[in-house]
Amino acid sequence: MELTPTQLALVEAESSLFALGPAGVGKSTALQQRLLRLLDSGESAYNILLLVAEPEQRPPFLAALHQSRPVPYAELSVVYYYELAREMTTLFWPLVARPAGFARPFQPPTFLSYDLAQLLMWQTITPMLNEGAFGDVRLRPQQIISQLLDTLNRAALNGLTLDEAIRRQVNTWAGEPDFLRHLEEAAEAARRFRQRCLARSLLDLSLIVETFDRQIVHHPEFHRYFKERYRHLLVDNVEEQTPAGQNFIANLMPHMVSATLVYDAGGGYKRFMAADPAGANRFRKLCQQTVEFGPSPSFTSSPALDHLANLVENYLLNSKKPTAEAARALAAPVLGRYRREIVAGLAPVLHQLRQEGVAPQEMAIITPYLDGALRYSLTQMLQEAGLPYYLLRRRSSPREEPRIRAWLTWLALAHPTWDVRPAAYDVAEALSLTLAGMDAARAALTTQLLYDAAVPALRPSTNLAEAQVERIGAELVDQVELLRQWLLAEGGRHPVDLFLHKLFNDLLARPPFRQEPDLAGAAVCDWLVRTAARLQEAAPAMGSEPVGPTFIAGIQQGLVTADPPDLGEPPDPNGIMIATIYAYLLAGKPVRVQVWLEAAATGWWEIPRQPLSNAFVLAQSWRDDRPWTMEEDFAIRNQLLSRIARGLAARCREQVILAHSELDRRGQRQEGPLWRAVQPMLRAVS
Repeated sequence: MELTPTQLALVEAESSLFALGPAGVGKSTALQQRLLRLLDSGESAYNILLLVAEPEQRPPFLAALHQSRPVPYAELSVVYYYELAREMTTLFWPLVARPAGFARPFQPPTFLSYDLAQLLMWQTITPMLNEGAFGDVRLRPQQIISQLLDTLNRAALNGLTLDEAIRRQVNTWAGEPDFLRHLEEAAEAARRFRQRCLARSLLDLSLIVETFDRQIVHHPEFHRYFKERYRHLLVDNVEEQTPAGQNFIANLMPHMVSATLVYDAGGGYKRFMAADPAGANRFRKLCQQTVEFGPSPSFTSSPALDHLANLVENYLLNSKKPTAEAARALAAPVLGRYRREIVAGLAPVLHQLRQEGVAPQEMAIITPYLDGALRYSLTQMLQEAGLPYYLLRRRSSPREEPRIRAWLTWLALAHPTWDVRPAAYDVAEALSLTLAGMDAARAALTTQLLYDAAVPALRPSTNLAEAQVERIGAELVDQVELLRQWLLAEGGRHPVDLFLHKLFNDLLARPPFRQEPDLAGAAVCDWLVRTAARLQEAAPAMGSEPVGPTFIAGIQQGLVTADPPDLGEPPDPNGIMIATIYAYLLAGKPVRVQVWLEAAATGWWEIPRQPLSNAFVLAQSWRDDRPWTMEEDFAIRNQLLSRIARGLAARCREQVILAHSELDRRGQRQEGPLWRAVQPMLRAVS
């Protein structure tokens, strides 16, 4: 591989080096080559720590190793900060549990994934909700829970105590004074949650980070371990690290033979999760060398795309950057009155691109939101057009998936003592999804005749009259009876994860229910089994037994959202990427053509509505008595949208297609800031 002189300076650095520059100029590629050079020079993989900002950023480094000449790298540590913090907390738990405030330091830690933390917070605030807390807050319980956890997590990642974070929330509030009582309720909920965790040795993200940042990083035994283990430190996207992560890097650097830190000048996309791009600038002074990558040559973009980003920045931030070539970056827009029209209009455009030699993996459809209706219409359009695709999403709500609802229905009916009573609609939906040939009308009739909601259970099919059997169909009635008997025989005999595994493998994936392999069912089975197993493992410490009712209610409440299953045909990694804005930017994959879907939607400019947890006032750089006003809110929206446009343009080699519907999903006319910013160039390409 031929490297530029700037890349070579990074690769061959002998001490500590800070490299900065825009996306697409070869910084991460040079860091990969730096890793290979260390290994080729005789350094053991065991002695190298490579810190990435996201798990999705790990594969390119491993791929570079696979493609290079063989070197031993089995023990290479390619980790992200939270993963490392959890690993070190496990390793040093006996030394730090007591000073960290855990009531039972002799009890091994139970780590809570995000979905388990949501379930625990739900248990914590339910009594408060019943007493009227958050009564007039226009948020769903799931939104309240996620914002309470966000406060805990952001406090820890910004190096704040919980009390300091609570004071910031109150001191910076500039809205209605009456809302302050809800901030006090949020503070009480967070304290109760934290007390419960400390009493039971439960560690959510916030306690893992706090224990690592405050106890382990400064422990002499930790320093002794790291000095003996690691000699070289590589950090990609240091601007995406939180203050806690940056503190760890700064503490580690003096003990390293070499340290190479890469900073994306247009990054900082994880600010909602406490990323501190401004704080990362301190490493310029801490490093012995600084290498600056200029905007060219860009390996992933063009001057026209850069001018397009300038166009957006000029409009939003009153800049005066050149825009003369911006029109060359825009293809003819796809327009329509309704969203379904622009989705349908994309099909011939994408087909034409493929005919012109643009491979599906070189296209990306990027949208500010990916609700169920939009996801369905996009995937249907691509399937009908014969175009492969895959979804890149960070979280979703499995309760929206009919198959998951169906299997939870059978889980509930197999365990009537749990007192979980599915509605007749849920049973009918489950029957239509489970039994081949069972349409919605016969499923509704079967439910009406055979479902006893008071138990809850299915009645024996012998209760049906002959005429009723004829209306439903004898074969279908036999399948319902087989299902009923299986639920009756297997219910209560197995843990939830094993029951769900047997439900699919011993019944639903076999004739007469299924005649051919069920790939979508296998994906649902795998996700449900893994999720149930996590809860079962943590349930004794959480006090969440019996597991079944908690598991069902957690999914139905929208609390279990991590690692959603892929339904339908398996995703094609060589297909068109469908992604939300931040999922795409953090993945960092450049493509030839991007579609900016719903380009007129205000979703491009909006920030999450989080009155109970303001990410920006919890930032370490925010003065703790400075109010968060409407002016501040407006300014940060413009800054973020400008940065989004810059980041997308830096990851696009050729052209952007703007797809715009006149009306949004609620039927309201839309003309958001992004759409207004690009109007001068749209006239030139229309």
